[in-house]
Amino acid sequence: MLVYILRRLALTLSVIVGAITLTFVIFYLGPSDPVAALCPRNCTANQQAQIERKMGLDQPRIEQYGQYMKGLVAGREIGSGPTAQSCDAPCLGWSFIQNRPVKDIVFQVLPVTLSILIGGAVVYVIFGLAFGVIAARNRGNYLDRFIVGVTQTVPAVPYYVLALLFYLYLMVLHPILPQASYTSPFDNPFAWITGFIGVWMLYGLYAATGYVRYVRANMIDALSGDYVRTARSKGLPEWRVTISHALRATMAPFLTLVGLNLVLDIGGAIFTENIFGLQGMGYLSIQSFNNSDLQVISGIVVVTAIVTSLGNLIVDLLYGVVDPRVKLS
Repeated sequence: MLVYILRRLALTLSVIVGAITLTFVIFYLGPSDPVAALCPRNCTANQQAQIERKMGLDQPRIEQYGQYMKGLVAGREIGSGPTAQSCDAPCLGWSFIQNRPVKDIVFQVLPVTLSILIGGAVVYVIFGLAFGVIAARNRGNYLDRFIVGVTQTVPAVPYYVLALLFYLYLMVLHPILPQASYTSPFDNPFAWITGFIGVWMLYGLYAATGYVRYVRANMIDALSGDYVRTARSKGLPEWRVTISHALRATMAPFLTLVGLNLVLDIGGAIFTENIFGLQGMGYLSIQSFNNSDLQVISGIVVVTAIVTSLGNLIVDLLYGVVDPRVKLS
């Protein structure tokens, strides 16, 4: 098991380094021109040179990359001379439009997006597993057909349409649910839950529709397996056969699907944040794009890659809990 964990850690680290390198190439060595975003149309060649020097773009590319990677672990100085800015680790760059470290800008909104993702994941994991098991256990009867019908009908409506209707009717016209807002869970856990309860319900239940059908299909296959028939022949209670044997066999592919959809969940948070007025990473991405703040956009990409890689690492490590074969590898 230890060898498996170390191997997964090494793979995750290599993926993160690769994602950071690719981000640096695209935003700093690619066709995009960060100087043009800061320099007016009538900017002279001397002014452009000053901006390049301030951003460190006048250095050799390999040296720029080395400084960028160094900043992530030890911090660095942005630019040179009296106008140099100190950027503490992990340094994601400097927003010259906002005149602030990118780290401070991104980390300010990151908890909002993580709150949406974590709370929504709890909802769709619970409901996806519960209704998937119920549908599989009642295969072919009215309850199974009803659950499958709902999970096929709801995704037919675009998410942003349902979110707009949900927000309009349940939070504005008929305020059954409180308005979405962010409060740090470390300051006031109750206010944090209250501010996100409506968002989690919509986001989680909508995402759960796909997981229900997936769990149902795998549970039907698992319930017909030889090991399940053997467990029944030993006289084990049906609930134990379902949970300890069939569901456990279903959990490994289910976790794989959750890990693969993590990137899509982060992308879907853009709609959620803008509809419910939450200023998270999706909201920041749109604002930075409109302001041509390439440094902030690159920082968002790096943080998203790290969050996604760590999320997949957690999913991989959970295999050792739900799948005994992993412990033997």
